[in-house]
Amino acid sequence: MDSLDVRIIREMLESKATSPVDSNVRKSLSSIARKLKVDENTVKNRIERLRRSGFLRGWWVGINPNLVGQKMAQIWFDVKNSSAKQEVIEKVSLISGVAVIKNLYGPSLCIAFYYEGEQTLKKTTELISSIAGSTYTTCANEPFPTCRTTLSSDDLRIIASLQKEPLKPYTDVAKELELSTKTVKRRITRLSEGDALYLVAELDPKFLSGGIACGLLVFYDDAKRKYLVEEIVSYLGDQLIFANLDDPHHGYFALIITNLASAQQILNWALAQKGVSSGRIDIVQEIISLYSVYEEQLEKLQHSSAYAPHTKTLRTK
Repeated sequence: MDSLDVRIIREMLESKATSPVDSNVRKSLSSIARKLKVDENTVKNRIERLRRSGFLRGWWVGINPNLVGQKMAQIWFDVKNSSAKQEVIEKVSLISGVAVIKNLYGPSLCIAFYYEGEQTLKKTTELISSIAGSTYTTCANEPFPTCRTTLSSDDLRIIASLQKEPLKPYTDVAKELELSTKTVKRRITRLSEGDALYLVAELDPKFLSGGIACGLLVFYDDAKRKYLVEEIVSYLGDQLIFANLDDPHHGYFALIITNLASAQQILNWALAQKGVSSGRIDIVQEIISLYSVYEEQLEKLQHSSAYAPHTKTLRTK
């Protein structure tokens, strides 16, 4: 994997390396090629190579959790008995709302989960800590953009069709749902522009050739946030895949580095910046994605106030 591969993945995930998610789930290969100043076939071939290698396993469409009254948090902790780490992973995967489990180098794990209210956040964190035998956790909220989009029955059917195949052609979605291609395109554009959807990449670090996947978590002074984010993003350069930066007190940066020594150098540099209070960097060995949580959110959405059923849109020529 080289810097162009990293930039292509970054463009697929987000329009900038300074936002947590990209609501444009239909970003075309041609637009990526124009942005990176390479030809479209190069982008297509690089993505296909990443898929064949096993590193890029696919894509998934997620729903803005604000639509179902949920928020997202990540917690980092150490498993007390490192030999029981796999057992801890299996137990945590059964907890409601858990979306991603990152198996980190050494005794550490990182869990991303959705929750409803501070009480649920507290209970879920305590449950995970109890399973792991951990006495200390690092917790960080992962805010999503405000979304006031009202979804129709056709919108939900389109989301269900795209959930496992976000790049499915408009014509295929239209035929499957008996809608016009024009209607499908218009509704997907509306959902994307309204921040109702976001794109999730399914990555497998075990198949990463020529690089090491890691995550940098930095806590900083809100007053210096803008300056620090610009400095960190600039320093990381083409090593940066994506960044979650909407929380005013911390930033999470997903990286691909070329050697282990770089990880400690990056962390040392980040901690030396004025306004940074603490941080950590972890080598990501495995990413376990529990996509059933997105299906559950879609089901819940059908019964929420954000859902406004209406009569079926007729297909037109």
